Amino acid sequence: MSIKSFVKSFSIYGLIPIFGKFISILLLPLYTRLLSPSDYGAQDILVQLAIFLTFLINLEMYSGVGRYFYERINIVDKKKLISTGLWLTIVFSLIVISLALLFNDSIYKIFFETDVYRIAFYLTILWAPISALYTYFLVVMRYEKKPKLYFVLTNVQLMIRILSTVLFVAVFKLGVTGVILGHIAGETSSVLMFGFVLRKYFGLYLSKIDLKAILGFSLPLVPAVLIISFQKPLIRYLVVNYLSIVELGYYTIAIQIAGILSFVQFGLKMSWQPHLFELLQNDHYESEVRKIYNLFLGIAGLVCFLIITNGRLLLQILTTPSYYSAAPIIGFVVMDSLIEIIRQISGCGPAVAKKTQYETYYELCASVVSVLFFLAFYKYIGIIGLAIAFLGGTLIKFVWSWILTRKFTDIRIDALPTCLLLLFLLSISIIYAVINISIVTSIVFSILVGGAYFYVKKSEIFNGCKYINGKISRAIAIKRN
Repeated sequence: MSIKSFVKSFSIYGLIPIFGKFISILLLPLYTRLLSPSDYGAQDILVQLAIFLTFLINLEMYSGVGRYFYERINIVDKKKLISTGLWLTIVFSLIVISLALLFNDSIYKIFFETDVYRIAFYLTILWAPISALYTYFLVVMRYEKKPKLYFVLTNVQLMIRILSTVLFVAVFKLGVTGVILGHIAGETSSVLMFGFVLRKYFGLYLSKIDLKAILGFSLPLVPAVLIISFQKPLIRYLVVNYLSIVELGYYTIAIQIAGILSFVQFGLKMSWQPHLFELLQNDHYESEVRKIYNLFLGIAGLVCFLIITNGRLLLQILTTPSYYSAAPIIGFVVMDSLIEIIRQISGCGPAVAKKTQYETYYELCASVVSVLFFLAFYKYIGIIGLAIAFLGGTLIKFVWSWILTRKFTDIRIDALPTCLLLLFLLSISIIYAVINISIVTSIVFSILVGGAYFYVKKSEIFNGCKYINGKISRAIAIKRN
C-alpha cells in the first residue's frame, strides 16, 4: 500500500463531505433566516445528545470489527465477526433507549427550561439507535473496499437528508424538530441501502471467539469514548447555564463555517485506519506514515488559514447580522479541527501497539482541562472561552498521543514544522478575534500566503496533478477499448 493508493482512497471518501458541506453552506442563508440563534443552540444540544447516546450504543465495537476484518480470511469467518458486532449493537440499542425514555424528563430539564423543544427531544432519542446502525454499517462498508458504491450510496443518503431537512424546516416550518427529522430520514435511508449491500455478512451468529476479540479491542476504548461523548453535552450544559443558549448558537454557526475542513477530516477518518492496519503488514511502514502526515499537515494548515482570515466575509455572505458575533470564535474552532485531523496520524501509536487503554487516560485529562478552561475564561471572554476550552483539551490529546506514538512505534515525525504552523495559526486567530481587520486586507493576505505555499510546494502539486491526470487518461482509454 503506497501513499498514492491512500491518496486515491482519501480522495473518494473525502469527496462525500465536500458535497455535504458545500450544500449545507449554501443552505446557511436559508437556515439562518428560519432558525434563530437560540434555535441553533437548541439543535446543537440535541445533536450532541444523539451523538452521546450513539456512542453508548456502539461502544466502539465497530473498531474491534475493523481491527480483525482483514485477519478473517474467508467469507464465513467475516460473516461471524460482523454479525456478532451487529447483534451486540442491537442489544445495546434496546438497553440505552429504554433507559433514556425512562429518565427522559430529567434529561430534558438539564438543558431546557421550556417545553418548546420537547418533541424534537423525543425524536432525538429515536434517532440514536438509527444512528448507531448507520455508523456500524458505514464502517463495515468502508472495509469492503467498494469506494465507488460507497460514494454513490452515501451521497444518495446525503441528498435525502438535505432535501428532507429543507422540506421540514422551510416548507412545514417545523424548526428544530424539522432538523432532527431530516437527520432521521437520511440515516434511515442509509441503513436500508447499506444493509441491503452488506446482507451477505448478516446471519444468526454470536461467536464467542469473535465476541472476545471485538470486546478485547473495543472495551479499553470505552472509557475514552464515554469521556469524549459526555464531554460535549457537559460543556453545552455549562454554556446554557453560565452563558446562554443564544451564545451556544453563535458557537454552532462557527462550527458550520469551520466545517469546510471536514473534507480533510472525514476523508482521513474513513481512509486512515483501514490503510494503517493494512500498511502494518509491510516492512518500513513508518516512512509512509511520515509522508502522509506531512501531506495532510500542509493541506489542512492552508485551508485552516484561509478560513480564519476570511471568517467574517463568510459570515456576511452566508448569515444575517444576528450571527456576526460568531466571528471571533471561528479561528479557535478551526484550529481545534486541524489538530484533531493531524492527531489521527501522529497519535496512531496506541492503535498500532494494541494499547488502546492509553486513549482513556489522555481523553480524561483533556476533558478535565476543557471544563476547567471554560470555567476559568467564560467570565472574561464569554463564548470565546468555550472555543479555547476545546482547543486546550485537544492540544493535551495531541501532545500525549504524539509521545505515545514515539514510545510504542518507530514512527518519528519532525515536530518543528508542526509547532511553527500551530503558533502561526494561533497568532492569526488571536489577531482576528480582537481586531476588526477589513475584508479587502484579509483577501490580499490570503492570496499572498496561499501563493507562497503553492510556490514552495509546486513540485508536489505538479506531481499530484500529473498522477490524477494519468489516472483519468487511463480510465478514458479503458472505456474506449
